[in-house]
Amino acid sequence: MTTIHIPDETAAQLQQAAQAEGRTVDELAGEGLAAYLASRLKLEALRTAIDEGDASGVAEDSSLEGILAEIRAKRGRPASQR
Repeated sequence: MTTIHIPDETAAQLQQAAQAEGRTVDELAGEGLAAYLASRLKLEALRTAIDEGDASGVAEDSSLEGILAEIRAKRGRPASQR
């Protein structure tokens, strides 16, 4: 288990979102952090491809929704939560 510290306002918003979605704070926080890290990897891949002159296919779906869909699919989340 890892402990992170976030501002109280962010924690309150996270708790409200978790309750509204019927999920845990840990699930939402983990998904959010995974989405952030995945977007960084995609951005780095896109930068590398641009530097090498071939960005075709790298940015096909690098939107937040696309990234979240990939993460949820990898975790086997039900389609209703995708």
